[in-house]
Amino acid sequence: MPAKKSSGNSTFAALKTVHKALLPLTADQRARVLDSVMTLLETAAPSVQAIARPAATAAAAASPLSSTRRASVVEVLNERKPVTIPGKLTLFAYYREKYEGLSRFSRNDLEAYFSKAKEKPPTHFGREFDGAVKKGWLHEDGAESYITSRGIEEVEANFPNERKWTKSTKKAKKTKAPASS
Repeated sequence: MPAKKSSGNSTFAALKTVHKALLPLTADQRARVLDSVMTLLETAAPSVQAIARPAATAAAAASPLSSTRRASVVEVLNERKPVTIPGKLTLFAYYREKYEGLSRFSRNDLEAYFSKAKEKPPTHFGREFDGAVKKGWLHEDGAESYITSRGIEEVEANFPNERKWTKSTKKAKKTKAPASS
């Protein structure tokens, strides 16, 4: 019986050491480190990515982007196709939560995703961010802002409520005769 107690103590000591080493890392960094350790130990265990990100939905798992590798923000942007800046901001918040495990953000956090996605940043970022808040897709609370349930639904449905602009709708708007009084 003393051998079991000793084994339990060494297991607990190893757990404490690993926990202490991983604590200062982000969720993504932790997942990468744990995946690497599992590979080095040649241990057949469930993917740490799946364990580290329980927020992933069945819809995301059924997505053509799902695989053992994480999708890039460009891939998600191309798949979901938001056409407005508030839609893109909502998608960036969605990406942070679903793929990076970061559910809270500030305005500045989302602004950085334009360069990550190789997109031109909006001229009036604050106005566009406020637009996403007014639509109910994002909730603003300083550094504790988050994507709402409605925002998640909008992204996962590929933005059915966004106004889709085409050349024909812009042309029709320009050629429309002014109303006479």
